[in-house]
Amino acid sequence: MKRRCCIAVLLVLWFAVGGKAQLSPQDAAKGMARGINIGNTMEPPTEGAWGNPPLQEHAFDDYKNAGFTAVRIPITWDGHTSSTSPYAIDAAWLARVEQVVDWGLQRGLFITINAHHETWIKNSFTAANVARFDSIWSQIAARFKSKSDSLIFEIINEPYPMTMANVNALNAQVLKIIRRTNPSRIVSFSGNMWSNSDELVTAAIPDTSDKYLIGYYHSYDPYPFGLIGTGRYGSAADINATKAKFDQVTAWSKRNNIPVLLGEFGVIDTADYNSRMCAYGTVVDQSLSHGVPSFAWDDGGWFPVYNRITGGFNEIKDILIHMYPQSPNGMKISETGNHAMRLQWHNRNTEDDSIVIERRAGVHSVSFGVIGEVASTDSVFIDTSTTVGTPYYYRLSVTMKDSTELQSYPIMLNPVATSVRPQNVPVGFELYDNYPNPFNPTTKIQFSIADRQLTIVKVYDVLGREVVTLVNEVKEPGTYTVEFSAKGGDGSNLASGVYFYRLQAGSFVETKKLLLLK
Repeated sequence: MKRRCCIAVLLVLWFAVGGKAQLSPQDAAKGMARGINIGNTMEPPTEGAWGNPPLQEHAFDDYKNAGFTAVRIPITWDGHTSSTSPYAIDAAWLARVEQVVDWGLQRGLFITINAHHETWIKNSFTAANVARFDSIWSQIAARFKSKSDSLIFEIINEPYPMTMANVNALNAQVLKIIRRTNPSRIVSFSGNMWSNSDELVTAAIPDTSDKYLIGYYHSYDPYPFGLIGTGRYGSAADINATKAKFDQVTAWSKRNNIPVLLGEFGVIDTADYNSRMCAYGTVVDQSLSHGVPSFAWDDGGWFPVYNRITGGFNEIKDILIHMYPQSPNGMKISETGNHAMRLQWHNRNTEDDSIVIERRAGVHSVSFGVIGEVASTDSVFIDTSTTVGTPYYYRLSVTMKDSTELQSYPIMLNPVATSVRPQNVPVGFELYDNYPNPFNPTTKIQFSIADRQLTIVKVYDVLGREVVTLVNEVKEPGTYTVEFSAKGGDGSNLASGVYFYRLQAGSFVETKKLLLLK
């Protein structure tokens, strides 16, 4: 009896000190969260032949220090594997892949390796090619069987033009091969075609009794914006369509008790800048909200994030790392009559003390600097320190009580001398759209004056009756914000409907509409 107790104590100590529980796909999905691809590097016939240098160890330090938790390494095996039985993989190539994998695992990163541009089997699904593919995975599985469970196997990437039946058969067959040497290795699979979400949710699960599976899908939606760069992104319909993709895969995940990840996403860099940044921000926002790890596609070309020569990142990295569901979003930018920049956004968090406004000027400027700070409840900022002809990029940064840094996605505008104002009206007088609109119970109204003028702001109903005077006398130049409440000036509660607010500054008069909905 005493001996059994000692054994039990030793087992407890082993798990507490030296042992490690098997990683579940659910825990792996939580740990991966923010990922990135190393594209166009280990897929060419020769590593580095597609415009990127061969991988260096410091790259994984850069990924880790930037805040990424997972790296996907696309690999093409065809050019390194014999075309005759037993289809041996070149020993030097297998060693090179292992070296790269170890660099990532040693830094605590989740690493995914796959079979990427294997067009030979995708275009010709013959028995001989299936046998060759089986052999490739048998050799990979044997070589990496002792690696930590943070290494994930992805069976095949975007198996176009294979039929769904062939992909289902291949997934099931390769999973059996992997399980011979890796009984609890996490394996990811997809459907056919380009591995879209529609294909994933209709694919067969390779083995319904297997507890170590993850489904994956890719999204460069909406097409052609994501892959060709035409059109715009950012409307409510666009954002709802992105959300619908995540709703679709998470419903599948819950139904099958299999986690899902977004293995590739991105927008080509020729797309409209503001639309592109909004798209990246929306995907990260939705991936975190849905608990779906996301891996940005980075290829050093049309989808750049990380410069593998200099080791630097562009601003997309900050979206991938610092965008949260609580981050400011709905970014809008416009030029006022005096070429100042007006930023407007949606607040989704009030736990921070303030919102910091960051800006960089010029196309070749790489860093953002702080230019202002507003209250955590504010949603408008006007930058008057701008000049015509210089593009300006802005983003918002807030710090939570737990010191987590949240950022918005960036937005830019190049001020131009195109504003036309009526004659004899001083430049610099401006009445801005209220926010929120529609509103209930309060909304904010902002205006600016450039000269010393008696300034009055009043609100009227649709019959022209004055509801309240918000500003009775302002004379000093500046930008002002006032709040309009659904409670009228006489203490009564205003009814839902259309109202108007008017700015009068000397000879300048401007009126705008607002809508109260209860």
